[in-house]
Amino acid sequence: MHVGPLSRIRWFALLLGWLWSLGALGQDIFRQPGRWLDDQQQPFELSALRGQATVMTMAYGACRRICATSLRAMEQIQKLADDRRLNLNFVVVGLDPTVDRPSDWAQLRAERGLVGGNWRFLSGDEASTRRLARSLGIQYWRYGEHTLHDFRIVLLSPDGRPARQLDAADQPVAALLP
Repeated sequence: MHVGPLSRIRWFALLLGWLWSLGALGQDIFRQPGRWLDDQQQPFELSALRGQATVMTMAYGACRRICATSLRAMEQIQKLADDRRLNLNFVVVGLDPTVDRPSDWAQLRAERGLVGGNWRFLSGDEASTRRLARSLGIQYWRYGEHTLHDFRIVLLSPDGRPARQLDAADQPVAALLP
């Protein structure tokens, strides 16, 4: 079977898009500039996560469907990691700086019992949020008063590079862990 030049270009473009979405082009998420506050209203630097694998997602605090599903999946990953004796950080980053405030995350964290020191809920400014979403391959957009977004949970290596990801709620969470 002969593959013409146009087909090669399309395949190459698809491959590059796939690699970019996986972060396989060498992005170091922990080095990204950004202004973040944790759920205790304290400044937080992503570089503080360096040295330990991190499970990260982005969520919209007012969302009760996709984001709740993401949190349930992350809780399942935490349980599985505990069973395997894996130490992981868990980070949820707000998608809407006007709605996802530290106090809202603190309340959600308490309601869900996510009180472990390895859990972080972060709020950032608009530029930091967009930059991180782009780096994680998470698309989001406004629809009326709501923020809609992709389902994506990313495992970052200890050096901040995306290693694996879940892109659908029906994927087995075990696929994310080494």
